[in-house]
Amino acid sequence: MLALTSAKSASLVGVFISVTTVPAAAFASTALMEWRYAQAAGSALQLLVNLVGIVVAVMAVLLVSRRTTVRQRGMRRLSAG
Repeated sequence: MLALTSAKSASLVGVFISVTTVPAAAFASTALMEWRYAQAAGSALQLLVNLVGIVVAVMAVLLVSRRTTVRQRGMRRLSAG
């Protein structure tokens, strides 16, 4: 839990990203080399789902972070136009 509240959280994020992407990418490439196209396609789809999940999670964290920063510092939001 210390890594979540300290400067070491960046390494924890790197581990999470590696755990979600490396196995799917490795299996997709291995399956392609063994001519198993259906399994390679399934693994590539899993990799795509994982990457989309990472991007959505990052966007959510940035939106929440921005909202809390605006409220804490009393900053005004920029106008849309």
